[in-house]
Amino acid sequence: MQTKGARCRKLSVHAVQSVEISAIAHATDNLEKVQAALTTILPESLKGRQLFTRRYLEGHYRNSITTFEARLTQPADVEAFTSNFFRHLSKSEKFRIERDLALHSDAEGNLYVRIDKQRAFTGIVEVGEEDPIRIRFKFNRLSGEVTQLMKAALEAE
Repeated sequence: MQTKGARCRKLSVHAVQSVEISAIAHATDNLEKVQAALTTILPESLKGRQLFTRRYLEGHYRNSITTFEARLTQPADVEAFTSNFFRHLSKSEKFRIERDLALHSDAEGNLYVRIDKQRAFTGIVEVGEEDPIRIRFKFNRLSGEVTQLMKAALEAE
């Protein structure tokens, strides 16, 4: 039999209906290192798959820019990524996001988290604004009050 707390943690993971992950690599960035940083935030079940699409663009000054984008929509993939991500985020980072939840979310049920790409390359998941990996968790508004679902996801172990 599940305890009430375990049921809430499980519900919060299932309440996420999709996840989008993106990063930008500039001309001076090593594309393989950016790919490696993105891979470190994935759970083992997703690491062997080709999830990221690369787009090669040109900046205003004709500099090369590469974007990496992935969209997870399969429930098992979304659940695996969401639980893995929040498990690797430190308590202080979770507290910081929850404290500033209004800055990290919108009325459409999205939770936006930016993590430091350089730290992710070393295996550390840490909130960061400079040159980030951007993650958007889309919460299902039919699963409950979105703010409460986001807080439950942040409180999950």
